[in-house]
Amino acid sequence: MAFFGKRRDDPAAAIDAFWAWWADGGSRTIAMDTAGPETAIELSKRVAAIEEGLAWELARGRESAHLLVVTAAGDPELRAVARRWLRRAPEADLVWSYADSRQPVADLAGHGIEIDDVQVGLDDARVGVRRQGSRVDVTFYHPRLADLREQQRLSISFLALDAALGEEATETWIGELVTSTEPPLDGFGLAGLRAVVRDLREEFTAADGEPQWLVLQGSGPKGPVSAVAQVPLAAAWAPHLDSHIVVAAPYAQKDDNDLPSNGSLTALRRLQDHITDRLEGQGRVVARESSGGTCLLHVYAEGSTPAADQVRAAVAGWPDGKVKVSVEADPGWAGVAHLRG
Repeated sequence: MAFFGKRRDDPAAAIDAFWAWWADGGSRTIAMDTAGPETAIELSKRVAAIEEGLAWELARGRESAHLLVVTAAGDPELRAVARRWLRRAPEADLVWSYADSRQPVADLAGHGIEIDDVQVGLDDARVGVRRQGSRVDVTFYHPRLADLREQQRLSISFLALDAALGEEATETWIGELVTSTEPPLDGFGLAGLRAVVRDLREEFTAADGEPQWLVLQGSGPKGPVSAVAQVPLAAAWAPHLDSHIVVAAPYAQKDDNDLPSNGSLTALRRLQDHITDRLEGQGRVVARESSGGTCLLHVYAEGSTPAADQVRAAVAGWPDGKVKVSVEADPGWAGVAHLRG
């Protein structure tokens, strides 16, 4: 169920009210009537009270009887509040578990999805894929697409990928998604797409579970650009980090391309580590790019925390000149889109 429109209020109180209602009998009521219209009405009211635009769904849990999902449904401005809702959830038990994104279907065989009274069986879906750096572009085909309008085709395609991969993996690892009324050449089923994305995730995940880092080269208004960026560089990977903090630090030691060299390069790496330490888990440096005598450190942090002040304190006393720190809300991580490998 989705409600549209946005509210600017702090949702913390509404989240607390939701979980108080849940603990005071709401969970039992919903468990007894998971498919009834009263369930839909009650959950819609409670979720909309947190933030209009959030969506919810009930599904079977992997280790619990029921799974309650409250999701941003692809809206980057709502991902952080959905994650805050999940953080306040009780511990999962045999009856209920919780998620802030749609989970992959365990067994795709025989599974179907419905939109506007149109039933689509996923067994008949075929995809064509093309690797683009750290993401995969997908062409989605299903025999029923020819009977649907373009918006319905896109909705079916996204829901099918969410069923196969889970919403978080879809938003993290899938690049461009297009629909087709003709089967793609060398196409395969959604189970094959699962394998492609699994291999991609493993390629860019370090042994400790942290993202890998890519070295990037390019050019910009000030000349050559050298950058390093984490992969994945996607908001769905850490939806609670909704504030973009940019640290612009000048550096003195440069090579012939005005890129940092020798002591400056070492100092910038130490500055990055120092910022990470000062954030104390409330954010992280996700990319560093240098050009024309200035290094930009891209930090994403929780906007509801004092992370920006911690960053300002961390850069005080930089020896190569005045450091500028700018902050803006960026729940979709648009500020680093140009660095996605």
